[in-house]
Amino acid sequence: MAGRIMNRRELRKQAEAAEAADATQQLTATPAEGVVEEAPKKKTRAKATGASKVRKPRAKKGSPRMRARWGLFDAAMKQVAVFDFNQRAAAEAKLADLLAVKKGAHFMQMVKDLMPEEILAEAPPTGQAG
Repeated sequence: MAGRIMNRRELRKQAEAAEAADATQQLTATPAEGVVEEAPKKKTRAKATGASKVRKPRAKKGSPRMRARWGLFDAAMKQVAVFDFNQRAAAEAKLADLLAVKKGAHFMQMVKDLMPEEILAEAPPTGQAG
């Protein structure tokens, strides 16, 4: 259980009495008793701050170019074959062949993957006239 809160005036009187006792003790102390006077500290100049450097914003990287392709998958989600997007008829023919010959389920799904470097180098940039 917490004790009674003391009156702030009483606390102030105690603090002043402690300060007075400390002050009288310092006056009676001599340098021989171990109290050493401190030498005044040298003032240090504040360093002049130079003009802040303006940073250029970093150029944002564009999202990587992707290409759409048709992928044929088996029931275990293993990719069996891949066809370019414009070869959908060939992909459907291969799917029909797989369904007729092999056991299990096969399906066709569009797959997006990164465009290879050599294709990007050959293609002219889009959106520019010329």
